[in-house]
Amino acid sequence: MKTDPALAALFEPITLGTVAVRNRIVMTGHGTGMAKDYLPTDQHVAYYRERAMGGAGLIGMAFPQIHPTSQDVPGEPQAWLPEIVPGLRKITDAVHQYGARIVMQLGHGGRQGHSTFTERALWGPSNTPCPFNLEMPKEMELEDIDEIVAGHAIGARHAKQGGMDGVEIHSGYGGYLLASFLSPFSNHRDDEYGGSLQNRMRLVLRVIDAVRDEVGPDYLVGINLQGDDFSPGGLTIGDAQQIAQAITATGKIDYICVKAATYNEAHQNVPDMQHPKRIWESLAAAVKSVVDVPVIAVGRINDPHDAADILNLGHADLVAMTRQQIADPETVNKIAEGRLDEIRRCIGCNQGCIDRLFAITHSSCVHNPAAGYEQELGAGTLIQATFRRRVVVIGAGPAGMKAAEVAARQGHEVILIERRDRTGGQLRIAERIRGREEIRGVIDHLDVMIRKHGVDLRLGWAPSADDVLELRPDHIIVATGSAPGPDIVGNLAQGKPFTPGLDQEHVLSVWDVLEDDKPVGRHVVIVDDGEGGWKGIGLALQLRADGHEVDFLTPLPYVGAKLGPFSANLAVPRIHASGMVTHPFTRLEAVTGSTVDILEKGAPARIANVDTVILAGWHRPVTDLYFALKGRGVPIERVGDAIASRTMMDAVHEGERAARRIRGSAADTETAAAAPAFAGY
Repeated sequence: MKTDPALAALFEPITLGTVAVRNRIVMTGHGTGMAKDYLPTDQHVAYYRERAMGGAGLIGMAFPQIHPTSQDVPGEPQAWLPEIVPGLRKITDAVHQYGARIVMQLGHGGRQGHSTFTERALWGPSNTPCPFNLEMPKEMELEDIDEIVAGHAIGARHAKQGGMDGVEIHSGYGGYLLASFLSPFSNHRDDEYGGSLQNRMRLVLRVIDAVRDEVGPDYLVGINLQGDDFSPGGLTIGDAQQIAQAITATGKIDYICVKAATYNEAHQNVPDMQHPKRIWESLAAAVKSVVDVPVIAVGRINDPHDAADILNLGHADLVAMTRQQIADPETVNKIAEGRLDEIRRCIGCNQGCIDRLFAITHSSCVHNPAAGYEQELGAGTLIQATFRRRVVVIGAGPAGMKAAEVAARQGHEVILIERRDRTGGQLRIAERIRGREEIRGVIDHLDVMIRKHGVDLRLGWAPSADDVLELRPDHIIVATGSAPGPDIVGNLAQGKPFTPGLDQEHVLSVWDVLEDDKPVGRHVVIVDDGEGGWKGIGLALQLRADGHEVDFLTPLPYVGAKLGPFSANLAVPRIHASGMVTHPFTRLEAVTGSTVDILEKGAPARIANVDTVILAGWHRPVTDLYFALKGRGVPIERVGDAIASRTMMDAVHEGERAARRIRGSAADTETAAAAPAFAGY
């Protein structure tokens, strides 16, 4: 198959400095959390190799720190260590083997880091804390500034020694160290590094000089640049244009990657599905209009036609599809081969990538289990079955669909059964919340893949255990999910038994509202029992937008407390701006007609004149069929919410791993029928 002519612009080669890049699709640097002892690892090698194999033109490695005051997490390398070089060489060799180019970022978080792992004060231009992390930084002295300049040069030296095609000066955007000097939002100095724009640019220009002096005239040097702070008194696009012109006038920068926001608007640093696609395109276009070096556009670009359109409009010279290539490393190859329907689209949820970094672990992806696990789940690791088995998967939600897809890809005969008349399970319910529609991308992709690999899909059937066994399965995977129960799980967790009044007709579940379209009255009380996700929050925002009066109960310190930090940075203000009444540290005690009794901050209280109560908490696993089949002579296991109510990422990942555990070799044949059931996993 051939590339759509409308997408041809994506595959035009380009030269950055002296480095030839095979196409215009970039995977910009992003935290991975994969370092060990602050050095690159084989996990890095596999991760970047997979994106190079998938066709990326230029890859960024993020973001080795250039100074000890910036080492805010243990999962990123330290660029000042000579020991980094052999690991960089392994990464470079792996990327080059598949025709891509790679640059290493030179990073410093500035006041937007935290000192937990260094036990040293953060550094910044002024004694003003980041409004997100709220840790007071040291106002840098002149000798500190000299250290930062030297640190960038040392990092660049090691990148070059490690075979990297270039370096990218990272922290000129996002409110990180260099950007914090550029912006009056964070720079309140009155010396030669503060005040006028010329003074605020001084450190950046010194860093550029030092890096260029270190690597020489023919080595690739790029920079991330802030297009707009979106913060009070901060940089605007007009300022960014002036800075870009000054930077390129040095003749020492080969490209500019245009991004935006500071941690005052942290939700824009890694914009999730609350934001529109192509969010920073106009900023890239504005910078491109005043410079003569290539410009990279960034920000929620996950559709090939959007990416090509940005190029065709002349708004940028390259486009970054970064989270898209986390979700699907083969994105570029699939575009080139016309397999657009097979692309696993980034849904902008942030759960697998940035949110996991805040949990101090490596990044992954909600619907790409191989992301971060390439060595065990990546390209070439799926072993084809030498003995074709009949696999019955019960439940066509994300866990079951993923298990069915992977089992079929291994060569097994797969029957996928779903009681509803459609695939998708709870994700088809979740997508009905306005603003959360992109969740359907997980199911849309799996729909394509189970068709492609010949899965026998049987909808509208809720089989008994005997029905399943009559299919003569060699292996059973139960993915029956979870469902709302008759009580509030969060209350049980606090030692409170059944909550009175939940059997009344005006007490509904989220499923009742979104799937069954049950009517909702004017005054609504939404009850979160500690689950804390978008299920209740998204519905509450939707009901407020539709004119309902909403009270939101949660035992958490605030509504949105369990969302990822960057997502919450936008969601929590939206919650309060909506006008809903929030009740933190609150538990539902009873529902009596139109009266709702609560325990709020330890004190009894009452909400009157309530028309509808909606329970938006944890579900219970649906396990009847699993236990009816367990011990019946067929290997069986359950996955996803059928084990415990959790996230779509848990469901998809467990589906993949369960399918890979299916016995499929000839040696397994005699023992398969007698094999015991898996104990839940």
